[in-house]
Amino acid sequence: MATNEMQQSSGMWKGALIGGIVGAAAALLLAPKPGRELRSELKMKAGDTCDTVKTQATEWASAAKDACKVVTEQAQMLAGKFQEMAKATKESSSDMASKAHDSVSMAADKVRETVDTMSSREKDMTDMAEDRAHKAVDKAEDATDQVSKQTSSTTSSSSQVTTSL
Repeated sequence: MATNEMQQSSGMWKGALIGGIVGAAAALLLAPKPGRELRSELKMKAGDTCDTVKTQATEWASAAKDACKVVTEQAQMLAGKFQEMAKATKESSSDMASKAHDSVSMAADKVRETVDTMSSREKDMTDMAEDRAHKAVDKAEDATDQVSKQTSSTTSSSSQVTTSL
């Protein structure tokens, strides 16, 4: 909406500026005046044109600053939502890892109960299987932590970029 208004305003000002120049040229050609009076009038019209250009430039600069502010606020809001989602994901994965460890321990305990009547070799195999299962869960948890750190780093960089705008 602001872009459309700026385009309409820009066209209006261009037309006004061209009309002013054409009008000034016509006035000079059709109504000869003494040199001092002519120079004075040209100086006055040039000053008016300069004031018009300054006013328009100020309005455009203000519109650009407002647009930049809106974009920055939206980027910061999105970065905050992304960080919240990353935090929720990390908490959820930590809970799942904890439950997985508990499940592995419970399964190993049940196997041990069953294996009480088995040989020591089978008991060692059960212990090894439990260790491997715990290590697999730990690796999954470490991978989740790394993704979370990378996500935090990315959102931090994004926040720095939007802050610099």
